[in-house]
Amino acid sequence: MTYLDPTNPPPEAEGNSKWHDTTHAVWMRSSLSKESSEAIVEVAEFDDGFRAVRDGKDPGKGTLFFTPAEWEAFVLGARGGEFDIPEEYLSEEEAAVQRGGASAEATWVPSPLNAPEVMDVYRQRAGQ
Repeated sequence: MTYLDPTNPPPEAEGNSKWHDTTHAVWMRSSLSKESSEAIVEVAEFDDGFRAVRDGKDPGKGTLFFTPAEWEAFVLGARGGEFDIPEEYLSEEEAAVQRGGASAEATWVPSPLNAPEVMDVYRQRAGQ
């Protein structure tokens, strides 16, 4: 859904000081994400340092918003293994990635779900 009228935000924005309009957000995902992956996490960063996270396979499921401090705590926890999935539930490739032994280095790449006008903004920011 697109919400272009800032005077009439969607219901989920009411009372939510973290909510940001994601209409023109540049969503990024890991270069290791594949369409065959069980889940694809996408992240957007806003000018004020807030982050939004969504399911790249089904963006309509909802969006989580993080303050800069919450995002920092989340990243530190993830790097420390706080959210690791038991390996018996992972493929060999997924387990290798989780252990830091991926065959390729992960980088952030734009989501293929980004609208063309959003990709123009991405290219401008990246100096392309």
